[in-house]
Amino acid sequence: MFGVVVPGTGPLQPEQLPHPAAHVAAAQNSGLPGEGFEDPLYRNETAATINLNRSRACGSAPSIAGKSCDEYPLASTYQGLAFGGTLRTFTGCNITAPTGVTGSVGASACMITASENNAQGGIMAKFYYDNRVLPGDPLSALSEI
Repeated sequence: MFGVVVPGTGPLQPEQLPHPAAHVAAAQNSGLPGEGFEDPLYRNETAATINLNRSRACGSAPSIAGKSCDEYPLASTYQGLAFGGTLRTFTGCNITAPTGVTGSVGASACMITASENNAQGGIMAKFYYDNRVLPGDPLSALSEI
């Protein structure tokens, strides 16, 4: 399962997104933040840094039919490559970046099913709106696969 939790709200658990959930789990297991509120992600609404997070993680991603590049931490957070660190990836992700990288700074990229990646983006936008997740608010991305 993949979900996002904001203190005081219930979890968002889109059960039909196994590829984003697997990527989140791998990224968090490598030390990236967001698994809990001891080391949360923080909401960002600044378009320039959101775009920079996304382009630094996925800008050189290959074109693979039916796949799109997923970045973690979420581009819409204050974590990610716009704020420092290096790119990492995992075996089977089809991204040219180091594997085996650990630590809490940086980002991960992985090519995942495009329909799931697009659904995840829409779900996150709705979640931010419905729960009034404001810039700087902490959130946690939970994955159970």
